[in-house]
Amino acid sequence: MNRTRPLWAAGLLLCSLSVPAATPGPEALFQNRFFTLSTGSELLCATSEQQFMPTAQLADIIRFYENNHPNLRQQAVAVLTDHTNPEHLDDLAAYKDDCEGHTSADLCVLEKYWDDKDAAWRALALFYDTKTVIKHSEDYRYQVKRFDADHLRIFEKAIRKIPAFLRQSISKAKPVENLDKEIADKPTAIQELIQDAFQEDYKTSIWRDHTHPLTFAPGIGFRSQTVAQVFSGQNLIVFTVKEFDKGKEGATYRDIDVQYLVDFRLPIVVHEIAHTIDNFHFWNGTDDLYFFYKYHKISNDEQIMKIIADAKLALWPSKWFEAFEYLYEVNDGRYDGNTQEKLAELVAQYILIPDRLRDSAPAAYQWLRNDVFRSIEYQGYDRCPTPITRPLSWWQKYASGKLLGQ
Repeated sequence: MNRTRPLWAAGLLLCSLSVPAATPGPEALFQNRFFTLSTGSELLCATSEQQFMPTAQLADIIRFYENNHPNLRQQAVAVLTDHTNPEHLDDLAAYKDDCEGHTSADLCVLEKYWDDKDAAWRALALFYDTKTVIKHSEDYRYQVKRFDADHLRIFEKAIRKIPAFLRQSISKAKPVENLDKEIADKPTAIQELIQDAFQEDYKTSIWRDHTHPLTFAPGIGFRSQTVAQVFSGQNLIVFTVKEFDKGKEGATYRDIDVQYLVDFRLPIVVHEIAHTIDNFHFWNGTDDLYFFYKYHKISNDEQIMKIIADAKLALWPSKWFEAFEYLYEVNDGRYDGNTQEKLAELVAQYILIPDRLRDSAPAAYQWLRNDVFRSIEYQGYDRCPTPITRPLSWWQKYASGKLLGQ
């Protein structure tokens, strides 16, 4: 079934709702007013059932931004459910029919899209306040496990660990109007590769102010084993949900013989967001020929590459999964992977285990504090009042080994 997508479905009109800087008010979006930066350890030292915004407060956030803008919710829900897959479009059409006559038809659609009131409200509140889009995979296949309310809660915590100015730089989109002209002298095969490197909705979802929200979506990573991944030049993070959820508290990871007592998915998300910071940190937001093959990434900067190479990173905690798949990147219990991965881990460790990073890589710590984080410093997992892992019992080791056929 073919459907015509309305112009506002890609969020093209949302940016026009911001008021002039001289008269800030509730109508200005993306204020980071409610999901504020957390530099302490309280979000780290928590289970998945702790330290997230209560549902009642989500309603207050939504009300704050929608005040005096009756059409804002309609446009926002269109962005948060923006799909081209015919099966998604059929679902959305059915939801709209079911919600016809509802007090808030658009919120009703979003609740049916998530099949959960808390998830729908949290997705909407996070979008309004932090300019983050969290939605289902475009791929409708059964094997792509979807996010649920639990995932939105951990995403909320991870977003709060990243300063607003860094997330604003992540949302800057590459202008693509002159891309065809820029690559015209390249072989046809190379032109096709460059064009294919953009996510499918990139041209239609760039906003009038040349921004593109940071987006989280479920998918199937490389070899179906990758926990999460970011593609070069993009701010889309794709999570293999089954692998990602191995980091949740109570989960066991046999290779390291521990059980998590707090939700270790948070450092995984922080690590992936660090990749998007790497992608967009140096861009001024206006250079017209800033295409992915010309990227001046942090991890490609000659002076910074030396800082990254010299850093001795503790293997904790966001690289555990990869470390035990790729042992050649681990030396003496430290992570020594490729430059881009090591940069993402440096940023993650600055946020998650800053005391340890300051001791093991002082030059890298100073660079991150002064040049990346603008003097913001954190308290990390080492400040948690109780241990955050415990060794597996002999019975747990036996059970997990049996499950793995070992």
